[in-house]
Order: sequence, then structure tokens, then C-alpha cells
Amino acid sequence: MHVPAFKRRLNSSLRALGLLLVVAFSLPSHAAHLEHVASVEGTITDVTSQRILFFVIEDGRPALKVFNRVSGSVRTVPDQTGHTPGYEKLTARGVMYGITEDDETSVYEWNGSATPVWNDGTPRGMRVSPNNKRYIIWPAWRPGRYLNLRDVILYKDTLIGSGRVADFADVGDTGEVVFTEGPAPYNVFRFRAGQTVQLTHNVTYSNFNPLTDGINVVYRKQVSETASRIVMYNDSLGEVVLRDASADHFTPRADYLPSNGWVAFTRVNAVGGTALRQVWLRSPQGQMTAVSPASADASIAAVAGGQVMFVSDGYLFLSRPGAKPVLVAPFAAGTGSEWLQGNWYVYFGGGLYRVAL
Repeated sequence: MHVPAFKRRLNSSLRALGLLLVVAFSLPSHAAHLEHVASVEGTITDVTSQRILFFVIEDGRPALKVFNRVSGSVRTVPDQTGHTPGYEKLTARGVMYGITEDDETSVYEWNGSATPVWNDGTPRGMRVSPNNKRYIIWPAWRPGRYLNLRDVILYKDTLIGSGRVADFADVGDTGEVVFTEGPAPYNVFRFRAGQTVQLTHNVTYSNFNPLTDGINVVYRKQVSETASRIVMYNDSLGEVVLRDASADHFTPRADYLPSNGWVAFTRVNAVGGTALRQVWLRSPQGQMTAVSPASADASIAAVAGGQVMFVSDGYLFLSRPGAKPVLVAPFAAGTGSEWLQGNWYVYFGGGLYRVAL
């Protein structure tokens, strides 16, 4: 067993929880109220409307557990590898997680059986469809590098690509997959309803890290060896530039994130000689609106229905159309936010809370 791996993970979680507890009682009066929903004896890493996935150390060994909020039951994900599980995500049937140790790189699927099912591939780049949790993708070799698309309801696997797929791709709730493939320059492709279509046709520079919501595809588009743009592709509009070219590093989901026709993205303002990111939102009709203050650096945490959770100055804020941003909670590594059944929820440490405005 690789003890340092899970010790680093546990220490990181404890530091995050400590920071949140220190400042949780010093929030200003205009902050949102957090209503306690549930607690577990571990570190929460994913939630759905009914289940909580969390990481725990028991008898000196790392383990994943699932708490069912409806039945109150807690189940441990069986593990015979002795390694530290990572990249874990809830699915429509159970849990997907991975191992990335020196002597094993694998993806495992657990649906309540005595032994998780082993899958070839790497969890680096593994994604689960955001809302229905039905589809999972991860990089695999056959030989050459492909994406394995897994339908956990039908237990069906589909290999996507032509053998030179980049690790970081995305999958939507319809099973649509967007990815980049070489040889260089890398271009963006979309797999939908059994067909693969090339969306970009660059011959000099590459496109990377595409995300999809089934309506828009957003990605980083190189325009030179040192500069890139944030670009949205739409079947009706083609390419739309959201952020002008710069030498900045764009992080998918933190610097751009599509959701049900809306797209959150960052732009840079120079304030007092310092370059600060500001979060913007593009509506399905094409209207662009700044949602975070221009005076503080900000990044995206989550998007749902025209509302944006963003992080700024060590805090998590919620922006809603026509309203000023509301402070939600302190932010540290391990803090998560989810839109579930018409409400925002946040989790940190072992606690899950509903955001009450």
C-alpha cells in the first residue's frame, strides 16, 4: 500500500476543513444562509440528490463509502488492490474510481457487487455526464489512444477516436462526447448518436480541452505558439470568440464552462497594473454579462440556469440574473457546489448544506 498518497490526500482535506471552520463564523450579514442537510464521518468528494460519496481512513487504510440519504445506509466500496482510490465519481448505478500508482493504472466500476469491475485505461481525464450520471469516458489503449464511452444503464462500451485522442475530453447527458485528436495540430471532434464529426479544421495551431453541454462546445484555441483564445462552437453560429487571445493559461471549468445553453467564461481586466480575471456569462440568446466584480480575481465553480457559482478572494459567491453576487461560504480545496433539484448545495469536509437565499 502506498501510504504517502492517502496521507497527502487526508492532510489536504483536513487543512481545507480547518480553514473553513476558522472563518465560517465571520461571514458578513449579507451572506447566504447554509442549511445543514447531512454529515458523514469522512471527506465528501461527490454528491447527488440522494447519495453522498466520501473518502475515509479506516484501520490505517483508505476507503470509499456511499451514504444513501433516503435509506440512511452506508456502504463501503470493496477494494482488494491495497492502493489509494482516486478520481472517484458517483454514477447512475454506483461509483467509478481509478488507481494511478507505479504498479497499476486502472479504472474500476462498482455497482453494489462484492468486487468492483476492472477496466483497462487511466482515470486521468475520466469524466461523468454531469446531471444524469449515465455516461462515463476515460482514455484507453487498443493499441493507440482512444476514449472508452461507458453507458452504465445499458452496460455498453464504445471506443471513440482514431488512435490519437488527447486525454482531456468531455461527455454530456445525451452521451455526446467532445475530444481533440492529432497528429498535431490537434482539432476538436464531436461524437453524437454513433457518428463522429470534425468541428475545427486548423492546419497550423491546435485546439485543446473541449467541454460540451450538448448545445455548445467550448475550448482553448491556439492562434500562435504562445497565445490562445476561449472559443465557443455552435452548429448555427460556427465559432464565437469569448475571450481574446493572450498568453494566459486557460483551465477548463475554471475559465470556461457551458451549461444548458449558457456559457460562463473569464476575461482579464487590468486593475492598478495587475491582470485580474472577471467571470462573464453568455446567455443562450448571445447576451454577454459580467457576473463578478472587476476589482478582484475570480474563477468559475459551477453554472446552472443562468446562475454562476464563482470563487474570489478565498470565498464562494453566487451570481443570479438581476441581483448582486451573494457570499455563500469560505472556499478551500475540496469545497464543492452542485445544483440539485432546483437548489444549490455546497459541501466541504464531511458536511452537505443547502444554500438558502
